[in-house]
Amino acid sequence: MSIKSWFLTSFREIFLYHYRSLEFRAKVFALIIAPSCESAKVCDFTTLKKVAEEIYADRHRREVFLNIIKEYIAVILRNPATAYDEAVRDINRKVKIDKNLAKKIDMSHINRFVKADLSEERRLLQQRITEFLEVQSKIS
Repeated sequence: MSIKSWFLTSFREIFLYHYRSLEFRAKVFALIIAPSCESAKVCDFTTLKKVAEEIYADRHRREVFLNIIKEYIAVILRNPATAYDEAVRDINRKVKIDKNLAKKIDMSHINRFVKADLSEERRLLQQRITEFLEVQSKIS
């Protein structure tokens, strides 16, 4: 990660244009990716990098996006009992405030991270999150 990307990640509220939509996307991706991760360091980041390249053309914005997702995944995995619920509530609240945020999520990108080879509990969690996101995108 370049110094500029680190700086933008650290001070995103000040220096990034439309940082709220970037954070919203990052939280959604972290929520769907976290069930398939054993730890914050053992995740499918190659697919995530490809998706990030499709979403953002700017390299620094893409790196900030990836770093924010990694931060959210670490938070979710540290305390999964409450972090999933808090993230879903936060996403729901943000979509109610700004209906356009739900349109920012492309379900074809999200579906790349849905895995069938997970334990039943984790697979159900991913399925419920995906269903929640589909409902949110249809509401707006």
